[in-house]
Amino acid sequence: MSTPTTPVPEAPFTIGAPEFAADPLSHYAWLREHAPLARTRLEYGPVSQPIWVLSRYRDCRAMLTDPRLPRSPVGGSAMTAGLPEHLRLLSTESLIMKDEPEHKRLRTLVSKPFTPKMTAKLGERVRELAVERLDALADHDVVDLRQDFALPIPYTVIADMVGVGETDRSRFRSGVTALLSDRGAEDWDTQVRDLVAFTRDLVARKHADPGDDILTGLIHAEEDGDRLSEDEIVSMVFTLVVAGYETTYNLITNAVVTLLDHPEQRDRLQQAPDDDALWRSAIEEIVRYAGPVGGTKPATAAEDIDWDGRTIPAGASVLPLLGSANRDPEAFDAPDRFDITRSPNHHLGFGYGPHFCLGANLARLEARIAVQVLLTRRPRLSLAVPRDELTLETMPLWTRYDELPVRLG
Repeated sequence: MSTPTTPVPEAPFTIGAPEFAADPLSHYAWLREHAPLARTRLEYGPVSQPIWVLSRYRDCRAMLTDPRLPRSPVGGSAMTAGLPEHLRLLSTESLIMKDEPEHKRLRTLVSKPFTPKMTAKLGERVRELAVERLDALADHDVVDLRQDFALPIPYTVIADMVGVGETDRSRFRSGVTALLSDRGAEDWDTQVRDLVAFTRDLVARKHADPGDDILTGLIHAEEDGDRLSEDEIVSMVFTLVVAGYETTYNLITNAVVTLLDHPEQRDRLQQAPDDDALWRSAIEEIVRYAGPVGGTKPATAAEDIDWDGRTIPAGASVLPLLGSANRDPEAFDAPDRFDITRSPNHHLGFGYGPHFCLGANLARLEARIAVQVLLTRRPRLSLAVPRDELTLETMPLWTRYDELPVRLG
């Protein structure tokens, strides 16, 4: 006779619905207390799907290393064999959707070009771009910091990393913008197909004429005679765009909002512009407290799983709520307090385990340098609108501001 399990409760709200988006922290607190494993729905525009969610830190961390909860859907590539090329490269070919041992193979190869020398070069480029952007805005009193400062820096860094020349930047930007936009947009397929074609052409050009860039490094990366295929390289460019661009400009924006909300913490940073350890600690706390990503890609239960006396059925989509885990009082002292000196700070803002965010170090680097330059050169920076007029994009489990009007001072 099988041992009966406790029924899994259903949350009285939908992830991504307006009432959830208006106050996610209260909903996270309810889940942690009443239903740490819960059934609900994930809503994005017209799409709504059943989802199982974990909200406590220890559960989210455990899930992210549990082999019973793979990223690839049950059935694997057979389920997506008929997908168009651009959708295949974004799904089954993506590093984000791979499981072991294929994930480890790809990650090992992809890490080859990210040498300390290359990282130092990227840091210098970020500082140069931050200064350039502020110089370009010198005659402006009020600007949209998201659009005019936070967004151009990581976009240019990614274009540099991929080795996109000046004459191709407009086309690349159009494709990147489409890639990160709503897939329901009228020209989404056309734009992303064009980005695939452009990237394949760029790979061919880098084969013939190698450059000092990450794309050339990916082409020549080798481990025990193994190399990335062209499909894997193209898919990896897409992954770098998402991990190194989308996350980063939102992190920069969120950092500025958070520091303006906490002037005493901001003052402490401004008084220590050369305290590298303090700045690094501040960025980690910003990721924990106001990170842009509140959840990972859902995993799929490969079998019935006993989770603390409750059963997650085979085939269920399971989502760790990282934004909730990072506010769990069992894992963090006074989790609702923003403290740039918090230590230890083992947040899950970039995930955990084998799928720890590929672009985490780049995002940290860019956010730290960009905000450091901004606060050093514009110490009287302030909001240009009342705080309650700042609005968030309607993206479930993302904290992304529509715009950030500021007075540069």
